[in-house]
Order: sequence, then C-alpha cells, then structure tokens
Amino acid sequence: MSLETAELLYNNRRYHDVYNRLYYAGFYSVSALLLQLGFNPKTHAGLRSLFNRHVILAGLLPKEYSDTYNDLIEAREETDYEDLVEPDPSILSDWLPKVKRLVDAVEQLIQNRTGN
Repeated sequence: MSLETAELLYNNRRYHDVYNRLYYAGFYSVSALLLQLGFNPKTHAGLRSLFNRHVILAGLLPKEYSDTYNDLIEAREETDYEDLVEPDPSILSDWLPKVKRLVDAVEQLIQNRTGN
C-alpha cells in the first residue's frame, strides 16, 4: 500500500511525502520478512541491523537491497526532519523502481520460504 501511495504522491507532485512512503514500503516488507525469520525488532535501527545481519550477510538477498534500504533511511530522515529540504523529482523517479524491486524481492523470499 505504501508503494502505491508513493506513486500517487509522485504523480501528483507531492514530492516531499514520497520518500516517507517509499521508506515505509521497504520498512513493512523487511519487517514481515524478519518476523517470518523469528526476529521482532523494537526500533527502526534494530530492523536495519537485523536485516543487514540475518538477510544480507546470510546471503538470502543481494547487497543491493541493503544499499537501497540504508539509502532510504537516510533520505527519509533528511526529508522528514531537516528544514528546507526539497526533494528532486528526477532522483525520486529513480527511487520508485528501486524500492519496488526491494519489496518484490522480499515478498518473493517470503513466498519461497513459506511454500506459497
């Protein structure tokens, strides 16, 4: 849902909110995967750490997805918490497919692990 919302916001030129929704699209999918793996992170930083350690370093997903997720965290924090930050629409247009690939890869891994 957050990914679709990000696309709607982008298409309606609400660029400031797009990073937030993209971040949460990644956050929710990574959270679901970690829960399936038996981890229940209590913080955003904990989720990031567990994802990198138990998914990326374990070889369940390629490092590019860690890079995408880590970059998303930084971009979201910058646009949500720093004053006078104006997101660049051309950069955001690159983010939409990157986050979609992350979410799709996580969903595929969950399906493969559950046999669905």
